[in-house]
Amino acid sequence: MLQNTKSDYQIAQQQILDGIISGEFEIENRKDLGPMIPIRLFQALRMVALGSNVEDILGQGAPSLVYHSGQSLGLAMGQIAAANIDRDLETYVGKIKLLCRQLSIGLVVPDKVDLDAGMLELRVDECVSCAGIHNVSAPICHFEAGMVGGIVKTFFKRNVKATETKCNALGDKTCLIRVDLL
Repeated sequence: MLQNTKSDYQIAQQQILDGIISGEFEIENRKDLGPMIPIRLFQALRMVALGSNVEDILGQGAPSLVYHSGQSLGLAMGQIAAANIDRDLETYVGKIKLLCRQLSIGLVVPDKVDLDAGMLELRVDECVSCAGIHNVSAPICHFEAGMVGGIVKTFFKRNVKATETKCNALGDKTCLIRVDLL
Protein backbone atom coordinates (compact mmCIF):
# COMPACT_ATOMS: atom_id res chain seq x y z
CA MET A 1 0.00 0.00 0.00
CA LEU A 2 1.31 3.47 -0.94
CA GLN A 3 1.84 5.87 1.92
CA ASN A 4 0.55 9.40 1.51
CA THR A 5 3.69 11.56 1.61
CA LYS A 6 1.79 14.86 1.56
CA SER A 7 1.24 16.83 4.72
CA ASP A 8 -2.27 17.86 5.71
CA TYR A 9 -1.45 21.42 4.59
CA GLN A 10 -0.35 20.13 1.18
CA ILE A 11 -3.57 18.13 0.85
CA ALA A 12 -5.65 21.19 1.78
CA GLN A 13 -3.63 23.37 -0.61
CA GLN A 14 -4.24 20.95 -3.47
CA GLN A 15 -7.98 20.87 -2.78
CA ILE A 16 -8.14 24.68 -2.67
CA LEU A 17 -6.13 25.12 -5.88
CA ASP A 18 -8.14 22.37 -7.62
CA GLY A 19 -11.33 24.24 -6.66
CA ILE A 20 -9.95 27.47 -8.12
CA ILE A 21 -8.76 25.74 -11.29
CA SER A 22 -12.13 24.06 -11.79
CA GLY A 23 -13.95 27.36 -11.26
CA GLU A 24 -15.90 25.83 -8.37
CA PHE A 25 -16.51 28.59 -5.85
CA GLU A 26 -19.19 26.88 -3.77
CA ILE A 27 -17.75 25.57 -0.52
CA GLU A 28 -18.94 22.41 1.18
CA ASN A 29 -20.36 23.08 4.65
CA ARG A 30 -20.77 26.85 3.93
CA LYS A 31 -24.37 26.86 2.67
CA ASP A 32 -25.54 29.80 4.83
CA LEU A 33 -22.39 31.92 5.01
CA GLY A 34 -21.23 31.28 1.44
CA PRO A 35 -17.74 31.26 0.00
CA MET A 36 -16.73 34.89 0.68
CA ILE A 37 -15.22 36.26 3.90
CA PRO A 38 -14.87 39.83 5.20
CA ILE A 39 -11.74 41.59 3.96
CA ARG A 40 -10.53 42.29 7.51
CA LEU A 41 -10.55 38.57 8.32
CA PHE A 42 -8.51 37.87 5.19
CA GLN A 43 -6.11 40.67 6.12
CA ALA A 44 -5.73 39.28 9.63
CA LEU A 45 -4.80 35.89 8.20
CA ARG A 46 -2.52 37.45 5.59
CA MET A 47 -0.76 40.07 7.72
CA VAL A 48 -0.72 38.25 11.07
CA ALA A 49 -0.46 34.54 10.26
CA LEU A 50 1.41 34.87 6.97
CA GLY A 51 3.10 38.14 7.87
CA SER A 52 4.22 39.14 11.32
CA ASN A 53 4.15 35.61 12.80
CA VAL A 54 6.27 34.25 9.95
CA GLU A 55 8.54 37.29 10.29
CA ASP A 56 8.99 36.45 13.99
CA ILE A 57 10.21 32.99 12.99
CA LEU A 58 12.09 33.66 9.75
CA GLY A 59 13.12 37.28 10.13
CA GLN A 60 13.96 38.89 6.81
CA GLY A 61 13.13 35.66 4.97
CA ALA A 62 9.40 36.15 5.61
CA PRO A 63 8.68 38.19 2.45
CA SER A 64 10.23 35.44 0.31
CA LEU A 65 7.96 32.83 1.88
CA VAL A 66 4.91 35.07 1.36
CA TYR A 67 5.99 35.72 -2.26
CA HIS A 68 6.37 31.98 -2.87
CA SER A 69 2.86 31.37 -1.47
CA GLY A 70 1.42 33.96 -3.83
CA GLN A 71 3.34 32.46 -6.72
CA SER A 72 1.68 29.08 -6.10
CA LEU A 73 -1.73 30.75 -6.40
CA GLY A 74 -0.61 32.65 -9.51
CA LEU A 75 0.52 29.45 -11.21
CA ALA A 76 -2.88 27.87 -10.53
CA MET A 77 -4.69 30.98 -11.77
CA GLY A 78 -2.49 30.97 -14.86
CA GLN A 79 -3.55 27.40 -15.64
CA ILE A 80 -7.19 28.49 -15.55
CA ALA A 81 -6.61 31.50 -17.77
CA ALA A 82 -4.38 29.65 -20.25
CA ALA A 83 -7.00 27.00 -21.02
CA ASN A 84 -8.35 27.25 -24.57
CA ILE A 85 -6.85 30.64 -25.48
CA ASP A 86 -4.23 29.66 -28.07
CA ARG A 87 -1.53 31.76 -26.35
CA ASP A 88 -3.26 35.10 -26.92
CA LEU A 89 -1.93 37.57 -24.32
CA GLU A 90 -4.93 39.92 -24.50
CA THR A 91 -7.39 37.07 -23.89
CA TYR A 92 -5.18 35.69 -21.11
CA VAL A 93 -5.03 39.05 -19.33
CA GLY A 94 -8.80 39.43 -19.70
CA LYS A 95 -9.37 36.07 -18.03
CA ILE A 96 -6.92 36.96 -15.24
CA LYS A 97 -8.70 40.27 -14.63
CA LEU A 98 -12.04 38.46 -14.38
CA LEU A 99 -10.68 35.77 -12.05
CA CYS A 100 -9.03 38.34 -9.73
CA ARG A 101 -12.33 40.21 -9.57
CA GLN A 102 -14.30 37.00 -8.88
CA LEU A 103 -11.91 36.10 -6.05
CA SER A 104 -11.95 39.73 -4.77
CA ILE A 105 -8.14 39.86 -4.93
CA GLY A 106 -8.20 43.24 -6.63
CA LEU A 107 -8.68 44.92 -9.96
CA VAL A 108 -5.73 43.89 -12.13
CA VAL A 109 -4.86 46.40 -14.84
CA PRO A 110 -1.91 46.15 -17.26
CA ASP A 111 -0.05 49.46 -16.90
CA LYS A 112 2.95 48.94 -19.17
CA VAL A 113 3.92 46.06 -21.43
CA ASP A 114 7.31 46.09 -23.19
CA LEU A 115 7.90 42.58 -24.45
CA ASP A 116 11.04 43.65 -26.35
CA ALA A 117 12.57 44.66 -23.01
CA GLY A 118 11.02 41.61 -21.28
CA MET A 119 9.11 43.77 -18.79
CA LEU A 120 5.50 44.15 -17.73
CA GLU A 121 3.93 46.35 -15.07
CA LEU A 122 0.53 45.47 -13.67
CA ARG A 123 -1.51 47.49 -11.21
CA VAL A 124 -3.58 45.84 -8.52
CA ASP A 125 -6.21 48.43 -7.65
CA GLU A 126 -8.28 47.83 -4.49
CA CYS A 127 -5.68 45.28 -3.36
CA VAL A 128 -7.17 42.84 -0.84
CA SER A 129 -4.03 42.67 1.31
CA CYS A 130 -3.33 46.35 1.90
CA ALA A 131 -6.68 48.12 1.48
CA GLY A 132 -7.21 50.43 4.45
CA ILE A 133 -3.65 49.97 5.77
CA HIS A 134 -1.47 53.09 6.12
CA ASN A 135 1.90 54.35 7.32
CA VAL A 136 4.10 51.39 6.43
CA SER A 137 7.73 51.99 5.45
CA ALA A 138 7.98 49.57 2.50
CA PRO A 139 5.67 47.71 0.10
CA ILE A 140 3.86 44.87 1.91
CA CYS A 141 2.03 43.02 -0.87
CA HIS A 142 4.62 40.28 -1.40
CA PHE A 143 1.81 37.74 -1.83
CA GLU A 144 0.29 39.70 -4.72
CA ALA A 145 3.73 40.24 -6.29
CA GLY A 146 4.29 36.48 -6.19
CA MET A 147 0.80 35.86 -7.57
CA VAL A 148 1.36 38.23 -10.50
CA GLY A 149 4.78 36.67 -11.07
CA GLY A 150 3.22 33.19 -11.17
CA ILE A 151 0.55 34.37 -13.60
CA VAL A 152 3.15 35.87 -15.96
CA LYS A 153 5.45 32.84 -15.58
CA THR A 154 2.62 30.52 -16.64
CA PHE A 155 1.88 32.43 -19.84
CA PHE A 156 5.45 33.02 -20.99
CA LYS A 157 6.81 29.70 -19.67
CA ARG A 158 9.86 31.57 -18.38
CA ASN A 159 11.22 32.39 -14.97
CA VAL A 160 10.36 35.87 -13.78
CA LYS A 161 11.22 38.36 -11.07
CA ALA A 162 8.19 40.26 -9.77
CA THR A 163 8.65 43.27 -7.49
CA GLU A 164 6.07 45.56 -5.94
CA THR A 165 7.25 49.10 -6.72
CA LYS A 166 4.19 51.00 -5.44
CA CYS A 167 1.90 50.06 -2.58
CA ASN A 168 -1.42 51.47 -1.47
CA ALA A 169 -0.25 51.09 2.14
CA LEU A 170 2.63 53.49 1.36
CA GLY A 171 0.15 56.13 0.26
CA ASP A 172 0.27 55.25 -3.43
CA LYS A 173 -3.13 55.07 -5.09
CA THR A 174 -2.47 51.48 -6.24
CA CYS A 175 -0.13 48.55 -5.92
CA LEU A 176 2.19 48.36 -8.94
CA ILE A 177 4.04 45.16 -9.68
CA ARG A 178 6.92 45.09 -12.14
CA VAL A 179 7.63 41.72 -13.73
CA ASP A 180 10.91 41.07 -15.52
CA LEU A 181 11.15 38.02 -17.77
CA LEU A 182 14.41 36.19 -17.04
